[in-house]
Amino acid sequence: MMYFALTKEQKLFQTSVRKYLAAQEKTRAARLFITGDLTHYEKIWTGLAELGAMAINIPEEYGGAGLTQIDLIPVLEEVGRILLPGVYAETVAFAAPLITKYGTEQQQERYLPKIAAGEAKMSLAIVEPDTLSFAQQAIQLKAKSIGDYFIINGTKTFVIDGDYADALIVAAKTSEEGITLFIVDKEDVQWMTKRLQVVDETKSVTEVHFDHLRLPKTAVLGEVHGGWAIYQEGEQSLKAALAMISIGSMEEVVEMCTEYAKTREQFGHAIGRFQAVKHRIVEMKVELDLAKSIAYYANWAVAEQAADVVTAVASADAFVKNAFMEVAAHNIQMHGGIGFTTEIDCHLFLKRARLLESYLGQLQDSYDVIIKAQGWMLNDQTVQQSEVLQSNNT
Repeated sequence: MMYFALTKEQKLFQTSVRKYLAAQEKTRAARLFITGDLTHYEKIWTGLAELGAMAINIPEEYGGAGLTQIDLIPVLEEVGRILLPGVYAETVAFAAPLITKYGTEQQQERYLPKIAAGEAKMSLAIVEPDTLSFAQQAIQLKAKSIGDYFIINGTKTFVIDGDYADALIVAAKTSEEGITLFIVDKEDVQWMTKRLQVVDETKSVTEVHFDHLRLPKTAVLGEVHGGWAIYQEGEQSLKAALAMISIGSMEEVVEMCTEYAKTREQFGHAIGRFQAVKHRIVEMKVELDLAKSIAYYANWAVAEQAADVVTAVASADAFVKNAFMEVAAHNIQMHGGIGFTTEIDCHLFLKRARLLESYLGQLQDSYDVIIKAQGWMLNDQTVQQSEVLQSNNT
């Protein structure tokens, strides 16, 4: 029988992170970020680095702790509680593992110590404006090989922190079927960005344009033409991490709702005494506990590279996205009219849930992955199976 829980050391570390972030006034960094003030967010990023949160899964020879995806969970949950802006998950759960495993010695020496020290923020540039899809066939941005360089022209969209990140991992087409990943660093080249209007203003979502970008072949991450398999591996790690961030957000929402039910009075009684309210909060708690279990398992599967890692991550992605949306929506409903105001945090969590709902693919994409991994694909019946899964989940 498997039992998924944090170790004593991990719980102590999580307590330290929670105390630190609580002292930073929780969602204050997110609220200031909306106004364009990044000072509080940068202060928190530096503080997390000093606590060792950026170095968890970096090899010891590069200044890290040499731990695994499981050990990221305490921090992932806590940054979810405060809706931390930026690219923590993209940096530590996507870029760091891929550079550790597939990067050249030069790339590892350049980036891993900086990530561990909190001096490098990294994001990914995969989606393109014409399709808005994270699928391989949707990538049309071309990288043309000329001598010792690649020339990249085109646009990527839905890039988190494309304007603030120090480096991007970019997917480009280098042959008819081949996709190659490149590490594009601001120290070497500059790219043009346009801030996009999205529902969650606590995140900087951008469009990035490359105009005859000249990259040395040393910027290739992994093998030329072999980048898609590498990206998929990183995507699994990132999806599992985002699921844990969503769990932290859901925990904060359930606590917020419970406390409100204890203090808000109607007809001379706290609304938490009414059966309908109690039942709704219980439903939210059950949804949270189920989501947390599946998210824990997904991160364990990534860390252990379990045989069912594909199904585990896709299941967590689909279930947690849906659960986060439901819990955040119930929270607003429970608060009534005040839940729609900007003075309290209800709307911030709902907007974050809405953003994550389509990040790294739609729910339908995760259902299709599960169907294929489970061997349920029967040609034209695939869509029908996926619709059944979606109906059951909702």
